Amino acid sequence: MRKNPMVAMLLTVIMLFAVVAPVMAVTSTEYLTSQLQIFHTTNRMSSNDIYGVYVDISQITNNTVTATVYQTDAQQATLTTYTNIEAQPIAGANSAKDKLSRFFFYFRNNNRDHPMALWGGAPDDTVMGYVYGERKAEIISAYVAGIPECLAQDRLYDSGDSGSSGSTTKTTEAKPAENPDAWAGKYLATTFEIGATTYSVLSSTNEDASETAKPEIKTMDVAPYVKNDRTYVPVRYLAYSLGVEEGSVTWDGNARKVSISKDDTDIALIVGSPIMYVNGQSTNMDVSPEITQDRTFLPARWVAEALGAEVLWDDATQQTTIKIPVEKPGN
Repeated sequence: MRKNPMVAMLLTVIMLFAVVAPVMAVTSTEYLTSQLQIFHTTNRMSSNDIYGVYVDISQITNNTVTATVYQTDAQQATLTTYTNIEAQPIAGANSAKDKLSRFFFYFRNNNRDHPMALWGGAPDDTVMGYVYGERKAEIISAYVAGIPECLAQDRLYDSGDSGSSGSTTKTTEAKPAENPDAWAGKYLATTFEIGATTYSVLSSTNEDASETAKPEIKTMDVAPYVKNDRTYVPVRYLAYSLGVEEGSVTWDGNARKVSISKDDTDIALIVGSPIMYVNGQSTNMDVSPEITQDRTFLPARWVAEALGAEVLWDDATQQTTIKIPVEKPGN
């Protein structure tokens, strides 16, 4: 008997759907959970889909906290060390681990489209977090950039959605009328594009969600450029992107020296020299400031990170974004 080709095709489609449907039913949260089980049996911290952050607070009594971000299947590691953290308990209520864990879940609560989880079995002196989704690098970078401010505050209040992976914890704390957690959602993000004389500035707060906020477009008289795989930005625009006030950027023509001051940090760089001075302490850079088109250009990443900012590079758009937490009002 000859089979009807349309019936055969329909049966094939139905069988294919029956096989694919269970896979499609797996949610992104379930996928993250299943992958973390694999991670912790194979001693991995990241994949192309999931990025991880490992925060070591074992030396916080010595004012030091180290955060390592892991990216891609190659587990590319980026280390950030803070050496001016106030000494405080490692574990317990309102401890360093408590603060950092709540801060991580603050990000999860405000990025519902990106599943996030903490590893509940991490040691007391460690916070291990993971993010899945397209903006995973941005979210983890913002979290790491906010660590000093997080540890300088009291712990975030519970939102009814905190705790380790796969669990929730609720407390009876009442949130006051004036939200003490407002600092956690504030940041300034400035994006420079290589070869362009315009740049964008986005200020985000809890009341002004990043999904609806519109950046302000500003103009420079010269454009950033890349040299030896490093992004150079005009000194004043770089300083302003880091929240430095106009009068806190000075130029010594005789010494060919740029000085930048913000809060308790003073930075000095000399054109042509790879040495940067931060509060009088010398740091060897792999690049040097230079003068181009009668303007002083500084290596963006070195200066930004010295002031506690995160620098993100998008190779596809040739854009670099400098993101720095906005300080708590009154500080």
